[in-house]
Amino acid sequence: MANTEPQLALADIQEPVLNTFWPPAPGWWLLAVLVILLLAYGFRFFWKKWQKALPLRQAKAELRLIKAPDQSAELNELLKRLLHCYSPRHPVLSAPVRRWQDFLQQQLPQHSLPDLQAVLYKQQPDQADFALYLQFATQWLNKVSAKQLEQL
Repeated sequence: MANTEPQLALADIQEPVLNTFWPPAPGWWLLAVLVILLLAYGFRFFWKKWQKALPLRQAKAELRLIKAPDQSAELNELLKRLLHCYSPRHPVLSAPVRRWQDFLQQQLPQHSLPDLQAVLYKQQPDQADFALYLQFATQWLNKVSAKQLEQL
């Protein structure tokens, strides 16, 4: 016997499948890979820049510890070590004091530099000369960048 009632012949209504966010379309995968590569490149770029400036930051931190005239040799050594980090074969590193003083004076011509021969080799260096040398070193380290030091 055939079923003649139209309601019995209908199948249940099925809801359509919802579009979910996962898995994303291939375009989103490509965009995600590009963003990750861009972030990795940016991190690497800034990390290298940060590492390149590390000796300069350390020199500035060490400079804050130098306060007394009897530390004038340490101040001079600090400046030479900084230059050696960025330019190890610079001729002024093994030059006499007069050439070192001329080199430093060229870096900041508008600021005066005391006689380094007297500051470095006197038994008791003059407080005013040491203060002038310390001020000069502070201004130079605050002005100079790692890129400038590499080009010296």
